Amino acid sequence: MTSKSYRKCEITTRIDHLPGYPDTWKETLIHNLENHPNITTWAFILHDKDTDKNGNLVAPHVHIPLELAESVKDSTIGGYVGVAPQFVERIKQRKGIGRRSVADIGGSLSYLTHRNAPNKYQYSDDDVVAKPGYDWQSVRNESEKNHSMQNSLKKVFDGIENGEIRPYNLTDVVSMQTYIDYSRDFEKAFEFRRNKIKNTVSRSLDVIYITGDAGAGKTTLAKKICNEREYSYCLSGSSRDPLQDYNGQDALILDDLRPTVFPLSDLLKILDNHTSSSASARYHDRWLEVKLIIVTTVLSIDDFFYAVPANDEPIQQLKRRCQTMIRITKTDLLIYSFNSNSQDYILIGSGKNPVADMYNTKDAMPNADSQRKLCESLGVEYKPDSLPSDYLI
Repeated sequence: MTSKSYRKCEITTRIDHLPGYPDTWKETLIHNLENHPNITTWAFILHDKDTDKNGNLVAPHVHIPLELAESVKDSTIGGYVGVAPQFVERIKQRKGIGRRSVADIGGSLSYLTHRNAPNKYQYSDDDVVAKPGYDWQSVRNESEKNHSMQNSLKKVFDGIENGEIRPYNLTDVVSMQTYIDYSRDFEKAFEFRRNKIKNTVSRSLDVIYITGDAGAGKTTLAKKICNEREYSYCLSGSSRDPLQDYNGQDALILDDLRPTVFPLSDLLKILDNHTSSSASARYHDRWLEVKLIIVTTVLSIDDFFYAVPANDEPIQQLKRRCQTMIRITKTDLLIYSFNSNSQDYILIGSGKNPVADMYNTKDAMPNADSQRKLCESLGVEYKPDSLPSDYLI
């Protein structure tokens, strides 16, 4: 057997293999551990209530995690307590220190009482014998805290890789301190995710084009569609860079989109129903991992298309991407579907505007309370009902 060297290790052996068995093995073990100058910390426990898979008691044995001042061979370590080198094992649990992984003796200290093995007999801390002055419980507790953090981080990184966690909802699953401590690692994980999905260029994207007059409820309808599908969504907020707030949401609402915002080639790439691609953002390209894109605008799709600069594609390129078109007024709604045979839209449904109630006249002054307080603070009498109904600026 190849000899190995350790500075942190664990000895596991039956008590009938220890010097002094059966009468003085414990005293002899304590004497050997306490009096060797190379052993800096130690603790041990007798496991005499462990059972095998059939419920039968196993032979009584001890676990002895220890740390040394200097790394030595397993045969030398075994000689410290009088056991063969095959009973000297490396510390299995690891912990990260910077970019390095080192042995974490805390895992072995947790195992003394089976805290990290809940299906086994649970021993008491009082059963543990340790070097005088060695606060093994604090070492164990700190290790468990670190191990729990590492497990939590692994779940986050796994969630990022499989797409469950994206930049927009990262802060829902990590604390502010964790975000600060591991922000660069999260950025690398999201970069890995982007590179991974770039290798799978196919996608199934639904695009809805909503057109209607100002105040008809286009944006509200777009939000309603996303909510009913239980999609997270990004509402574009800038005509200079509509994608600046996109952080991996399921849906993108290109709200009040102007024909001059995107070159036609970029817009067609963004709306492509079957091929994924990056979209040009002002400072860097964004990879759109979306299931739904909704365009809202006051322009009909024909007027929008012909207002796009440097327009050198047939209008059907835009229409076939926007498979569904909705025309909305303050009272009514019409739904159209793109027909590949006629290469144009056909009416498939009509009805009342489903968000019209949100624009009822009772909500014509939703900020009445704050406006009343403003008038009072300025010494002005608040009396909206006393003014003529046509008293408008």
